[in-house]
Amino acid sequence: MFKVKFFKFFCLLGLLMAISTPSISGGLFDLLESWGGDEFTKKTEVVYVEGDKNASDEILLIKINGVISETEEEGPLDLKKDIIENIKKEVKLALKREKIKAILLEINSPGGEVTTCDIIYHQLLKIKDAKKPIVALIGTIGASGGYYIACAADKIMAHPTSIIGSIGVLMQGFNIEKLANVIGIKDVTIKSLNTPKKDILSPFREMTPEEKKMLTGIVDFMYNRFVEIVAKARGKSSKEITPLADGSIFSSSEAQKNGLIDSIGYRDEAIEEVLELSNLKSAKLVKRKIKKNVIQLFNEFADMNSSIKKVLALLESSLSGKTQMKLMLE
Repeated sequence: MFKVKFFKFFCLLGLLMAISTPSISGGLFDLLESWGGDEFTKKTEVVYVEGDKNASDEILLIKINGVISETEEEGPLDLKKDIIENIKKEVKLALKREKIKAILLEINSPGGEVTTCDIIYHQLLKIKDAKKPIVALIGTIGASGGYYIACAADKIMAHPTSIIGSIGVLMQGFNIEKLANVIGIKDVTIKSLNTPKKDILSPFREMTPEEKKMLTGIVDFMYNRFVEIVAKARGKSSKEITPLADGSIFSSSEAQKNGLIDSIGYRDEAIEEVLELSNLKSAKLVKRKIKKNVIQLFNEFADMNSSIKKVLALLESSLSGKTQMKLMLE
């Protein structure tokens, strides 16, 4: 009885700490999760979505939504959602579960980090190599990194109202040197004489021609890789893709006319395409579902201040003059 009461008190204390002082509570919840083991973390299960519920064969639904970044803060406990790890679990399930015969990949994304998109693309190719067909269905938008990932599919479809394309690579920064001089802000950056480029993309100074040439070379290298991936996926040459790869976006009909997608339709048509590629008469659409552990539940309950934290962190980063160097497929 004493142990049960102590455990309830311990959980309540952790919850209160999560709401009031999230940075302190991280270690506490790590300990709680490690103690709980399998009692706190539920096993993965596959759940029915739609289609022939009595069919033995399955189509696994994988979704890519929003800006594609490897990790994203999930709340005041600073737990992270790792899209790469999530995709790896989807791929593992697709490869090991014999009932899964194909993949429906639904994408609604404007793009994101180059390396993250490339890793997801590489992971999805493992399914393709296992002779399990992939059909990508683009939702509202499948641009840049979103389209990059779609290129892992055997067929690419889009909704009638989808926006597609924006093939290109972007690296952005900003310069507030003149503004800083006007309002009296002075940059204090200490760097070794051996590392003059260490503060490249600093908002407090102009970029040198040499630095610009270096960064442009990196962007061009990533761009050429993107073009090659699209060309391979669409059965075209790089020269045929390059005129389309100028950052332009296209409607579904324009994208189909230019050979960037195969057809236009909805989920029903996409499932029919999957069945045809898999030589199946019927199948049920399923998805991987993970029951949330106690840590995630606590985190969701205490999520009330997460948005404020993100805004403050962004403001602090901007005022400090720290610019993250990220190559983006956007």
